[in-house]
Amino acid sequence: MKEKFDELIALLKPLFKDNGFSKSALNFYKNTPNFIYVVNFQKSSGNGSTHTRFYINCGIYAPFIEATLGKEVLSKPKEYECHYRVRAHEISHRSAAHYELEPDSDVIKIYENLANELNLIFKFFEQSSQEENLIELMLEQNGLAAINQLYEYLLIKDKSEILISHAKMLYTKHGSETRWSKFDNQINELLRKYKKDEINFKI
Repeated sequence: MKEKFDELIALLKPLFKDNGFSKSALNFYKNTPNFIYVVNFQKSSGNGSTHTRFYINCGIYAPFIEATLGKEVLSKPKEYECHYRVRAHEISHRSAAHYELEPDSDVIKIYENLANELNLIFKFFEQSSQEENLIELMLEQNGLAAINQLYEYLLIKDKSEILISHAKMLYTKHGSETRWSKFDNQINELLRKYKKDEINFKI
């Protein structure tokens, strides 16, 4: 099945190139002034000689966030290193989360379906081209992880009102959980570090 998978990737390569992406292994990268967009093809660990299942992972990496926080800026981040991560089917609203390749699979038909889905992904990336787009996506999807990924950046950029609003939303959702005290401390330590008023979540 490796041959069919490799054939499919080869068919897709011109589509990626036409949309400004370059290939590295099973990753495709597009560099823009603000972001690095990543599309990753992930093979399932349960694949065999007569069956290949794969997923398409998408990511948006913001070098300016890492630079602002004094962290190393990656030139070719892996999808799992991106600030925003999403599976392709969550963007395209395709019912299945994966694709299947079998001996009798029609590679051209799968290519056509993939091309349609990828065009929706490329459009999504184009619509997520500004700092505020990424912040909104991260706050909406990343949940508690946004505390580590984004909160200090917001404080440095003097956008504490966004942090406070999101933190209160997290408390509404997770405040009854035992682990919340850890996040309460983490958030307020950050606020103290940047000489901002602490949040009393119980009010």
